[in-house]
Amino acid sequence: MPRLIFPITCVFAGLALAPLAPWAQAQETPFNRCVVEALNSPNPEGQIFALSRAKNLARQAAEAANGGLEFYRAEASMHAPVRESPCTVNENGSWTFTFKGNRPGESVMSIESAVTIDPKEWQISVDYNGPVR
Repeated sequence: MPRLIFPITCVFAGLALAPLAPWAQAQETPFNRCVVEALNSPNPEGQIFALSRAKNLARQAAEAANGGLEFYRAEASMHAPVRESPCTVNENGSWTFTFKGNRPGESVMSIESAVTIDPKEWQISVDYNGPVR
């Protein structure tokens, strides 16, 4: 029975550290402005986690605005670690993700979306969703 305690303890320890994974990933490559500000904040781990959530919410908003996954796929950077996402910081502390997408099976990115996420209220605004500008 003692053999079970160690693996279970390791699993719980791994779950406790899971929220730090996005922050650790951000340490490996050049950062976008959103990540730089998050890392320089008083709570970098929490800010990177929030930024990752915002990226996912932005991608999901674009998916919904374009009819769902049956009709739309966001560019790879919106599925990658947050350090690779096309993000800008706004004066009010919100984040805007501007990215491209296309119909499944197409190779040319034909749709551009700009989605702003306010992390204070988790308010989502699709600022632009149309042909690539």
